[in-house]
Amino acid sequence: MILHKIEQIVYAWLPLFDSTRQGRQNALSEVQAEYTQGQYYEKLALEHHQTFERLHAYQHTSENNPAIQDKRNAVWNFLSAALKGHRDSQYKLGLCYLNGELGLDKNYTHAQEWLEKAAKQGHPEAIKTLMYSYSEIAF
Repeated sequence: MILHKIEQIVYAWLPLFDSTRQGRQNALSEVQAEYTQGQYYEKLALEHHQTFERLHAYQHTSENNPAIQDKRNAVWNFLSAALKGHRDSQYKLGLCYLNGELGLDKNYTHAQEWLEKAAKQGHPEAIKTLMYSYSEIAF
C-alpha cells in the first residue's frame, strides 16, 4: 500500500522534472546556436572585408562596407551567449576586447572581466590568456 502511494507520488512528479530538464537542454542548445551564429558572422565579416578591400582598393572609405554589420551581428550573438554563461563566447569577447577585434575598442577592463568568467568555468585558453596578460599587460 505504501509502496503504491510512493509510486503514485513519483510518477506525478516525474513529468515536472522531465520538463525542467528538457527546458535546460533547450536553453543550452539555444545558447550554442547563438555562439555558432556569432562564429558565422565573424567569418562572413572577414570575407566581406576582404572583398570590399579588393573592390575599393584605391578608395579610402568604409562607407557601405557590409563587414561592419557582420561584425556587429557577431558581437551581438557572442554577447547574448556569454551573458547566458557560454564559456566559449565569454572567451571570445575577452579576446575581442583584449585585441580590439570585431569593431570593439581595446578595453583591458572588459577583457579581464570576460576572460575571468570563462576561466572560472575551466576554459583552458582563457586561463592561459589571463596568465599571459597578467605577466605582459598587468591588468
